[in-house]
Amino acid sequence: MYEITPSVGSAFFLRASYLSLLTEEKLFAGAEFSDEEASDLLNAAIVYGAEFAAMTYLARAEHCRAGLERKLLKKGIEKSAVKKALDYLEQCGNLSDERFAGAWLRSRSIDHAEGRIRLAAELASRGVDRIASKKALDEFFSEKDELEICRRAYKKCLLFKKDLDKIKASLVQKGFTLKQVGIVISEENSYL
Repeated sequence: MYEITPSVGSAFFLRASYLSLLTEEKLFAGAEFSDEEASDLLNAAIVYGAEFAAMTYLARAEHCRAGLERKLLKKGIEKSAVKKALDYLEQCGNLSDERFAGAWLRSRSIDHAEGRIRLAAELASRGVDRIASKKALDEFFSEKDELEICRRAYKKCLLFKKDLDKIKASLVQKGFTLKQVGIVISEENSYL
């Protein structure tokens, strides 16, 4: 990380890994740069600015790459700078779609009783890639019983829907398989 203080204008920061032309050996007090090198310094500073903005969001909550990219682009940051900054943050472990997906699943399960199919679709709609989504879902459902979640959803449906076909449709819409829905309805009706 370097602080560049030009003779005219404001100081700025950059990360040496964002430079494409200059090497760290050329960054010393009193160094002079060609126009092309100065442009490289400014581009590296823009990427660092994107990284800083991304870290501001990540300090508050986990984000997936696609969601963070949308936020940064909305702020008017150049797409190439956003890509380089997010690549760096993924590389150093500060940004992880899998970690975001796990946190999102845990949070979502507090108020919603949904199955794997619906949760996978929700993660995909947020831009989480399939591999990270699958890993997070596998981990989530290794800790939570999907049939138990389906039972919870069924009991909630009973409060609002009386027709069995509507209940089945609602459970399928919530991401449970027909097999899971059938098991839960059979179990619950065997108690009657």
